[in-house]
Amino acid sequence: MFIALFAASFVLALLLSATLAWLSREAMDAILRRFVVDPVVRGGFEKYIRFAIVVVGISSGTRVRPLQEYISAADWNKPALQAALTQEFWTLELYRTVMGTLEGVAGLLLLCIFLALIAPAVLRMLKVEPPKNLGQHEKPREPERRVVSLR
Repeated sequence: MFIALFAASFVLALLLSATLAWLSREAMDAILRRFVVDPVVRGGFEKYIRFAIVVVGISSGTRVRPLQEYISAADWNKPALQAALTQEFWTLELYRTVMGTLEGVAGLLLLCIFLALIAPAVLRMLKVEPPKNLGQHEKPREPERRVVSLR
């Protein structure tokens, strides 16, 4: 039964995180359109972020702890753990799966939004401006000419 609980937790986290990645695709495209001009690179970034949403959602939402406790339990204690798998326990674990998935994806998207907000400031700071000559106009330098005698 613990393996069924783990599988249900995994499938629920996968479906929820894939749905969140699908729902956020337009917002990601609008944000990336501001910073990445090349559509091929932008598409790659967008696919990577959607993949990261799914991975983070699954890893933060899947409930591994109950399965670990069951596997590491002594043989005499396993029937008691099996008996603890009530409908209330399943409901609580699936609720924890939903909340863990949403929390993980929200953290990832918060990080992405933070990076999108500071990216323009960083790009402005890194932009190289031409040197200022305090209002003086200089002529461009001509290459130095050498006279060479072949005597």
